[in-house]
Amino acid sequence: MSTEFKQIGWIGLGQMGVPMVNRLLAHEIGVGVYNRNADKCAEFAEKGAKVYPSASELLRDYPAVILMVSDYAAAVAILNDEVCAQLNGKIIVNMSTVSPTENLKIKDLVESHGGQFAEAPVSGSVVPATQGTLLILFGGEESVLNPLRGVFSVLGKQTFHFGGVGKGSGAKLVLNSLLGVFGEAYAEAMLMGEKFGINLNELAEAIGGSAMNSPMFQTKKPLLLDKTFPAAFMLKHASKDLNLACGELAQMNLTLPAIETTAAQYRAAVEAGLGGEDVSGIYLQVAKQK
Repeated sequence: MSTEFKQIGWIGLGQMGVPMVNRLLAHEIGVGVYNRNADKCAEFAEKGAKVYPSASELLRDYPAVILMVSDYAAAVAILNDEVCAQLNGKIIVNMSTVSPTENLKIKDLVESHGGQFAEAPVSGSVVPATQGTLLILFGGEESVLNPLRGVFSVLGKQTFHFGGVGKGSGAKLVLNSLLGVFGEAYAEAMLMGEKFGINLNELAEAIGGSAMNSPMFQTKKPLLLDKTFPAAFMLKHASKDLNLACGELAQMNLTLPAIETTAAQYRAAVEAGLGGEDVSGIYLQVAKQK
């Protein structure tokens, strides 16, 4: 087995990147950071991270660099000509949520410049990222995964190796499609109960005692009862992932009505200005339409 990395480069200090880098530093893994908004790097310099003014300079100092950015466009923007010139012999791991098709394009770009590429999107939001209980959904070569196992064990409770690039991102779209569908279903169920005149606290207890209970329902139950939706996972991000799933389905000539209908509902919610709400805030869109 390859020697595990004790130092890692990291690009992307958004809602998920911040707690993930904090965990690495707390577990004595050296981290070099770059973020397009440099102001976000300041707190990490105080915690012992090495801050870089550019992605290319970071890449020169680390054998492996993790991307945790918003989308495919952001990842490609980072992998500009200056960065690609530094890729020979380096490993790029994309932990961002993009589609299988998009990650395969990034793989081709990285490999065409002599680098290695893998994907490792995560299942979980800010709280699991803070606690180190994410699921790592890996797609790529075992030789790339092995030296990263120590890093992944700090970030998550389990790493799944689904196969080559495209399989990990495919698994992420499966899980987030379920997330979206469940969010829609629970919202509709609670609204249905309200229209029946049922006490919603009692209804929530009944759902919790039934076969339809889930960890997701228990997490989102207080939000649905209070009808306030502070974001753990923003609705706009769930919508993005559902749209990615629909794009892949179209390429496969596969029709999955629950996912496609849910995706349309989330798009409408974003267009209505609800994108910054928690994913369970789809309730507000459901209630508005009824």
